[in-house]
Amino acid sequence: METTVLKKRAILYVTILYGFLILGWLATMILPDAYTVVWGLFSVLPVVATILTRIITQDKSPWYLKPNFRKSWKTYLLAAYLPGVAIFIGGLLYFTIFPQDLDLSARNLVAQYGQYGVPDSLLLTPQTVFWIGLAFIFLSPLVLPVHLFALGEEIGWRGYLLPILLKLTSPRKAVLLHGVLWGLAHAPLIYFGFNYGTSYWGAPWSGILMMVLVCVVLGTWLAYVTIQSGSILPAAILHGAGNVIGELPVLVSFLSNSPLLGPNPTGLIGMGGLIIGALFLIAKLGKAEV
Repeated sequence: METTVLKKRAILYVTILYGFLILGWLATMILPDAYTVVWGLFSVLPVVATILTRIITQDKSPWYLKPNFRKSWKTYLLAAYLPGVAIFIGGLLYFTIFPQDLDLSARNLVAQYGQYGVPDSLLLTPQTVFWIGLAFIFLSPLVLPVHLFALGEEIGWRGYLLPILLKLTSPRKAVLLHGVLWGLAHAPLIYFGFNYGTSYWGAPWSGILMMVLVCVVLGTWLAYVTIQSGSILPAAILHGAGNVIGELPVLVSFLSNSPLLGPNPTGLIGMGGLIIGALFLIAKLGKAEV
């Protein structure tokens, strides 16, 4: 009986969320300006789907919002800084393979942040870029608005769906399945150019597949800290910090290669450090008592 109810809740959550996203996708095809609405609501819809599923199925399970900081402070530190290191390593790997793509004039940085006081022209060195990257690692967990935006996704994916899947199957399968489903939820955004643009090879379908891989990899990190702490707050910190530092490589890149490769951690090479970490964590989850 419990298994049947859990399956119903998982299926209902995904159906409601995907339903909203597909409606947004169709609306954007008719009214292109609706894209901004879909993007703006992307972190809200998992919360809505969670609330509706809980109401419909009379689910009173925990929300996993309790910090549990005292017993999980090491997990908080891992969530705050280790993924940033992994993303930094991925960026270094990308620019080592494609050194000609490193833009020491940082034109994208100037264009994006010039209004906030960044000089009109910059002349960086590889060493300067390296130290800026290290600074981003330490500062990224402190950008609270980004973490709050990420919290919406965490409430739905790690706070609701993941615990259900963990009761239905093994930790590895639950983590991988929830990552695939999370990645597919990004399809409407990728279809209209989010993360990868629209001019890369195989667009938009190759971008959707790459985003599924990204979410499986990043979702492993997020699931691990959630399981370890019994709270989604470390995942929100990790998610937000990753979003902040993940934007750095594109700010110092000519973007002369396919975004499917990098430099951001949404590309195969750019997420190299995250992949290595995810393989280690998924191995640990296979031995964990959840």
